[in-house]
Amino acid sequence: MKKSIDAQKTKLLGLSEVQVVDLLGNPDHNELYKRNQKFYYYSILPSAECNLTKTNDPEELVIRFNAIGLSSDVSVE
Repeated sequence: MKKSIDAQKTKLLGLSEVQVVDLLGNPDHNELYKRNQKFYYYSILPSAECNLTKTNDPEELVIRFNAIGLSSDVSVE
């Protein structure tokens, strides 16, 4: 899944929050930063809390939204 996201992440840039949620569903968690920036986090690999695996280093798709609600950065961490 990570390779697919890396190949397609430019298509997520410039989308509104509503468009991202319509496309990917609700984020696993989100954070509000200063200047009305938001970060949406989508799990790619299960975390250590999941019983399916014992991965200690889960990967997440991170989408940053600017103050006007458009995605301005997409990364996998």
